[in-house]
Amino acid sequence: MTNASFDFDYYQRRAEAQLELAQKSVEPAAVAAHVAIAERYLEICEPARLAEIAGQDGPRLSPIAA
Repeated sequence: MTNASFDFDYYQRRAEAQLELAQKSVEPAAVAAHVAIAERYLEICEPARLAEIAGQDGPRLSPIAA
């Protein structure tokens, strides 16, 4: 497992946990706080996910010659 996939997995799990807490909360302020935290975790894990994908072998897009 690469560092990028570890970071992605960790932050993805944290975001999911926050969304579960938001669903269980009854106070609107608590729901909003859990959703905001989940969104932040997802923002953090996005670069790690992109780095993981970039490191994989696969088709590459190339610019079209003018």
